[in-house]
Amino acid sequence: MSTKIPKLIENYVQASNSRNLKSFLQCFTEDATVLDEGKTLQGKKAIENWFHQTREKYKFTTEPISVEDQKNAMILTAKVTGDFPGSPVTLKYRLEINNDRIQDLRITL
Repeated sequence: MSTKIPKLIENYVQASNSRNLKSFLQCFTEDATVLDEGKTLQGKKAIENWFHQTREKYKFTTEPISVEDQKNAMILTAKVTGDFPGSPVTLKYRLEINNDRIQDLRITL
C-alpha cells in the first residue's frame, strides 16, 4: 500500500480484499454499526451477512489512497474496483474506533 495506514484499517482492507470473513469480523466490536448504500446494519451477524452479500454482488477490491485522523474518527479514502457501474470509484470510509476495533463504519461517495 502506498499510504501509511493504522494497523486496524490495514487489517480491515486486507481481510476484505482476501474475503477472509473471520479476520474481517475481528476488526469490529460486537455491537458495531455499518452504514452502506443507505442501509444501517447493527451487530456482527448483520455485518457478516453484508460481507457475503456485497462481495457476491460487486466482487470488489479496495485500494487505500489516504487516511486522515480526525478528532473522533479516521477517514479512509480508497479506490474501489469491482463489478458495478462506474467502477472504479473513490469512496470515503469514516471509522469510529473503540478499543482497537471498529465501532461505527460509514461508507460514502
